[in-house]
Order: sequence, then structure tokens, then C-alpha cells
Amino acid sequence: MSLKETIKKDLFDAQKEADRGLVAILKLLWCEIGYLTVDKKDGDEGVLAMLKKESRKRKDAIEIYKKAGDKQRAEGEEYELKVISGYLPEEMGEEEIRKVVEEVVKETGLSGGQLIGMAMKKLGGRADGKLVAKVVGEL
Repeated sequence: MSLKETIKKDLFDAQKEADRGLVAILKLLWCEIGYLTVDKKDGDEGVLAMLKKESRKRKDAIEIYKKAGDKQRAEGEEYELKVISGYLPEEMGEEEIRKVVEEVVKETGLSGGQLIGMAMKKLGGRADGKLVAKVVGEL
């Protein structure tokens, strides 16, 4: 089952169970998928990119709300992040990323931004860009 179909099914199930919080975030995701459909990017790759973008938004919002001392909003964003993360593949750890980056350096001899771009392609979306940039900076 594709990510799009999974989200649609989960939205339907959440509506049947009257889970307001879950319905709200899944409706938002379904709406974003609608935009992807218009742009003809609604395959799993496009949906995965959208989910990562939404995940980053939530992480940034959590950080902002925590700094502002707004615990309730931070918890709401954490809930949404948890739901979104359930559709994302498990991210790689720093050591795994380091091995891949070192491999890319050996193969290509690249450095800096070009190395980050090539490593991100090789990692196939299973790593956080900030963490990849950190590893590249350390090397």
C-alpha cells in the first residue's frame, strides 16, 4: 500500500473512531497530498518529501514554543510530529551517516556543499540534513 493510500485509510479509521486530534493532522496531510496531486508529485517520493517538510515544521515549532514557555502548544506540535513520524522511514544514526559520507568522499573526492548533496542522495532520505551537514563539517 502506498503512503498516500495508508494516510487515506488512517484518516478514514480516525474519523470512524472520532479521534479529533488525529483526524485534524491527517486531514492536513491529506490536503497537502492534494496539492502534490495538482503538481503531479503525489507518488511515494513526493509524499515522503512532504512528510519530511511537515516534520521539520513541527520540530521548529516545538523549539519555538518551548523557548516561549508555551507548554500546551509544544505538546500539540509533539503529538503531530509523532503522527507524521509514523509514516517516515527510520532515520539513520550519526555513525551510519559518517560511514556513508566517508564512502562518498572516497568515491568522489567532493567536499562542502557538493558532498552534502551527494551524501543526501546516497542516504535516500533516511537521514536528517542537519546531521549530515554536521558530519561533513567534522570531516
